[in-house]
Amino acid sequence: MLKIKKIQNKCNTFITKQLRKVSIFQRLNISFLVLLLGAATFLMFFSFSKYSEEILFNLERYAAISAQNIQLKVQDIMREYENIAIQFYEDEGVLRAIAQNEVQDDETADIFRENRYIVEHKLYQMGQGEKYIKSLQLVTQNRQYHMVEENGYQRGGTIRNLEQFYQSSFYQEAIARRGYPVWNEDIGQDSTFYESEQSVYGLADIVTLSVAIYQPENREFLGVLTMNVDIKAFAEAGRGYETYEDGNLFLSGENGVLMGFNPNIAFPSFSADRQLFQVMQKNKKDVVRTEKDGKDVLLAYENIAGTDMFSVYIADMKILLERTTRTRNLCILVLFGIVIGCFAISYHVTRSISEPICRLVQVMGKAGSGKWTVRYKNSGNDEITVLGERFNEMADKTNQLIEQVYLSEIRRQKLQLSWKNAQLDAMLMQINPHFLYNTLDIIRWEAMYEANGESQVTRMIEQFSKLCRMGMKAGENTISLKESLEHAEVYLEVINFRHREKIQFFTEVGERAEKCYVPQFMLQPILENAVVHGFCDASEGYVVQISAHAYEDTLHICVKDNGKGMTKDELQKLQEYIRGEVDSEKSIGMVNVNQRIRLFYGEKYGIQIKSQEERGTEVEIVLPVRIQSENMKKIEKEVEENEVPSSDCGR
Repeated sequence: MLKIKKIQNKCNTFITKQLRKVSIFQRLNISFLVLLLGAATFLMFFSFSKYSEEILFNLERYAAISAQNIQLKVQDIMREYENIAIQFYEDEGVLRAIAQNEVQDDETADIFRENRYIVEHKLYQMGQGEKYIKSLQLVTQNRQYHMVEENGYQRGGTIRNLEQFYQSSFYQEAIARRGYPVWNEDIGQDSTFYESEQSVYGLADIVTLSVAIYQPENREFLGVLTMNVDIKAFAEAGRGYETYEDGNLFLSGENGVLMGFNPNIAFPSFSADRQLFQVMQKNKKDVVRTEKDGKDVLLAYENIAGTDMFSVYIADMKILLERTTRTRNLCILVLFGIVIGCFAISYHVTRSISEPICRLVQVMGKAGSGKWTVRYKNSGNDEITVLGERFNEMADKTNQLIEQVYLSEIRRQKLQLSWKNAQLDAMLMQINPHFLYNTLDIIRWEAMYEANGESQVTRMIEQFSKLCRMGMKAGENTISLKESLEHAEVYLEVINFRHREKIQFFTEVGERAEKCYVPQFMLQPILENAVVHGFCDASEGYVVQISAHAYEDTLHICVKDNGKGMTKDELQKLQEYIRGEVDSEKSIGMVNVNQRIRLFYGEKYGIQIKSQEERGTEVEIVLPVRIQSENMKKIEKEVEENEVPSSDCGR
């Protein structure tokens, strides 16, 4: 990491030196031009790239949706014709007639002719009114049935060669599918189905539906029903796409296009391609970009379920992206125009900045060499003009300002030091017991003289005098926590003289914490607060517990009592007093302790209070760990002397 930082610093220094060799005028113009060109070029090509990706995505999605819509519509149309074929199962008499004729050898018999009429008339009824059904035939294992009107006239087409038909996919696939419909569109239809026995040419432009017919009761095979449907029946699937101008839509089979829904010579065609058809059969549906007749085309296809037919969308990518290309070229032209205009503006703006700065640098150079009489001639109303005016003022008042700032800073530091020392003395005097000690000592000796020796009164005075002596250590303002706890214990002994039931006092102090130094008279105000306010001067059943532990560089002291506690409002007011947000004559001792701690150790130290009504009060004192006594006044003075506040020469 250090090597990387050194290399980085060297590179930064080298670049800075090289740039500083060039004038501000050239730097600003070149940097502005580079930033403008870089940002504009990046934004333009990035936006165009994202725009093109979004267009391609939408085109592919639209192509897939178009192919899918055609596929769904074609399937709906095919389902209509499949439903017509299913009608053949609705008449049990027709199925019975087919079964009887299959076992009847004499085709001249009346029953045979009657059964044949029933079947062929049913075929006629199924195709009646359907303009796109060219023919319906039923081929059994022995014979063929045609469409016949009531008067016996034959309609529709016929199959000339039954032996050939038995071997064809129309027959074999229908049997293999066992009753499920099979659609065929291969070129073998025109050599299989004819309009009549005399027709030379077979039926063209058709697709054939084949369905195997079975006896419902025993699933005995009866024959194959074939329906020749005119390819125009699927023209309805392309409704809405007739005027589509961006691509062609086809219905395609193994041998090429069966129907075009919006044929347009300007767009690619879809010629028969055996290899492509195999890929389409494998994938069933896809959207791909490929090359067709030397053109980059977008191809989307989707298989018509149950058939070898596909709905196909094909479009020329050059035509699809023509508008996008025009937009890109227009953006490039606009970019160059903007760059030229912005560079002209930057040239004049940069010049208006660099020339006044150069003049100001010259004046400042002369002033730096000792010529304080030289002045900057202002010729504008901008920030550089203000800077020149301030320079002129600075040259006029330099000596005067130096003297004023120097003397003012000395006075400020002395005033701040005096104020803090006075504040410290005032707080210490509020709890300093020195003035009581001599008086109490005289009173004790007088009491011993009157009582002719020790008594309850003299012991009380002795303990209280001992309490006062603990606060009379000269010079230093901190004592060990062990001494502070002894002070607290003596204080409670004095308090307990007033009551029969003594206040119980417990301590739990860590070995390291006991040796730490804390401010004098830190615990007494807290204990006094507990006795006076928490216990209400009564002592029966009351306990005070002090625990202290040192954690790394922080000392935590906790003083807990089981007194009456405080309400939320009382606790909030006391916290405001302690933080100094509200001035009050109440809880002066607690406020002084907190102020002393924060004054000498910093704002992150001090006391925190928790209390609940009828559940007691807990005071936590947070101090830094100190292992030796300190003179706080001396420390304060040293801190103040080391503080060198910054001065603003421009004031």
